[in-house]
Amino acid sequence: MDSWIIAVTALLPLTALMLVFQDNPYHALVIRGIIGAVAALLYAILGAADVALTEALVGTMLSIMLYAVAVRSSLVLRLGILASALSTDSLDHLLETIRAAVAPYHLRVELINYLSHL
Repeated sequence: MDSWIIAVTALLPLTALMLVFQDNPYHALVIRGIIGAVAALLYAILGAADVALTEALVGTMLSIMLYAVAVRSSLVLRLGILASALSTDSLDHLLETIRAAVAPYHLRVELINYLSHL
């Protein structure tokens, strides 16, 4: 067996370990794509072209797109405020404080303005 095939095969558990210990979900998506590409390459080298094509299309491209949509939609903190409740300066300060608090969790803060009908 050639040494480069062993090197490509060794990439699978290494990237899997990187994936397991990744904190940022977007970086985990990129690493998942690398795992799929390495697996497709390994299948192609070993002569399973149909499995390599399936892994490249479904296992890498489709799953990464679906995971990206799921991660993007689940990492949003929607904050609703009344438009007349806070001044612009205090609102900016509050938003910066909240963004700093949720930044380690890779959350985005979206502001939703509600009109008061009183």
